[in-house]
Amino acid sequence: MVAAGYRGEAGLASKYARAAYEHSTEKWLSTLNALQDRLQADPALLVRLDNTELSFAERKARLDALLPADAGADVKNFLYVLLREGHLAVLVEIIADLTRLATRGPEVRVAHVVTAVPLTPEEKDAFRGRVYARIGKDVDLDFRVDSSILGGAILQVGDRVMDGSIAGKLSALHDRLVGPR
Repeated sequence: MVAAGYRGEAGLASKYARAAYEHSTEKWLSTLNALQDRLQADPALLVRLDNTELSFAERKARLDALLPADAGADVKNFLYVLLREGHLAVLVEIIADLTRLATRGPEVRVAHVVTAVPLTPEEKDAFRGRVYARIGKDVDLDFRVDSSILGGAILQVGDRVMDGSIAGKLSALHDRLVGPR
């Protein structure tokens, strides 16, 4: 009967569950970040590790040498899958998504924002406010820069894309004037 009384506490069970969830991802993130730091310090390492022409055993030994001594077997097995497939290059995105999941939970959607130039913190806040007003607050914004869009911004949430870039507008204008390419 004592346990039942705690269910009514304002999200107490959820708070404990969230703490356990964050703790369980903490070790993963620590290991993944340590590996990413080493790969960023020496980009040639990633090239060697993702070279599927080398044997898996050789690449695995190289990866093991880069990992912290206390890396768990579950994290190692995950990294071995990436290694086998030649997908270690996506580690940066995996870390970003795992961090997002650990802090915001799996229910949050991700909105990818691409601009031609880096936005200031104030501009990001203003953009975030407009997105929240239009889509809702259950979205986390991921800002990236791609100078090829020339100006404006592209917003993608799931499979929905809103292209307000200059390159997109020029392409649409071109299509209206001369037809599709």
